[in-house]
Formats: sequence, structure tokens, C-alpha cells
Amino acid sequence: MAVFFTADTHFATFDKGVIARDYRPFKTPAKMDNAIIKIWNKQAKKGDTIYHIGDFVSYNLNDKEYVKNLSLVKKIKADVVIIMGNNEDRVLHYEFNDDFEKFEKFMLGLGFKQVIRGGLDMELDGHKLYLNHFPSKHKDGVINLFGHIHKSALVKRYGFNVGIDNHYFKLFSKEDIIDLIGRIPSFDSDVYD
Repeated sequence: MAVFFTADTHFATFDKGVIARDYRPFKTPAKMDNAIIKIWNKQAKKGDTIYHIGDFVSYNLNDKEYVKNLSLVKKIKADVVIIMGNNEDRVLHYEFNDDFEKFEKFMLGLGFKQVIRGGLDMELDGHKLYLNHFPSKHKDGVINLFGHIHKSALVKRYGFNVGIDNHYFKLFSKEDIIDLIGRIPSFDSDVYD
């Protein structure tokens, strides 16, 4: 079983917001959603796990489409573990009155494998990782995988941005992450500026 990492898909984005802001090459949100899911289903198979590090969908207050949009998880072959980002936080707050247990049950019912609030510590081939949507909440002494900043930076001193805008809409595989970790000694200090 393979593991993959990603963030900031913003499926079913409203008014082409993320498409325009991040220069994603799609005419409509539906075309973007279908293209990304097709790419992922070629990479990740049933029994694999995708760690989605926040902002699976875009959510605006009074968004009555949020159930349909989150239901896109059913089209993904692999299991999806969601580490909550700011958009999931808004759904929790505005639609579930900050009742995490109710929100978690709802998300699991849609087809998510697991829902994680905050961050997740894990190990990957002997490397300690911390997965959290917000780079500002990184941990020292481990490799942090994060999202939230879209195209702003792939590499930071403390880890890597696994958002889809940094990997041609593909998932980051275990091998991709191990390769990036192996490159850390070759990054000069200018890469962090």
C-alpha cells in the first residue's frame, strides 16, 4: 500500500477563485475537479492512502453546496485522510457549530478515511514528519509537510509545501518526499529567502 501527500485542491471552488488566483489551466471548477481526480486515480489505487493536508474544498459562509463538494471524495480510489485546513475549519464552525464529533461523523459518512484536527506526527522510512496545513504551525526537529501558501514556496527551512500547485496537480509520493529530504543538504541559504 502506497502513501501520498497533497494540499490545497480547493475542489468545487466558487467563481473560479483559486483557478484565477493560482493560474490553474482550467476553464471551469468542474473541469479542474475532474482533471485532478483523474490524475490522482492514475497514481493512487484502492488500498493506498492520500494524506490531504487541508483545503480539500473551498468554503464560503452560507455555501449550500458544501455537502456535494465534499462528496467528491467518493470519486477518489484511494483512502483520503484529511488534516483540516482553514476551509474545513470554516465548515466545522459555520455548519456544525464547532461540534467536532458531529463534523467528523459527517466527513466519515461522506467517505473520508480519517479526519484530523491540528496536525499529525508520522514516520516515513525513518524520517519523522509532521503534517499540518499551516506552515506557521510547524514543529522544530522534524520534516514538516504543509499547504496553505499555494505557489508561494516549495521549500522552507523546516519542510515542504505539498500543495498541488507545486507538483502539476499530482500527488507527492513517498519517493518524492524522500527525494526532497535527500536534497536538503544541497539547498543553499538563498532558497529560503
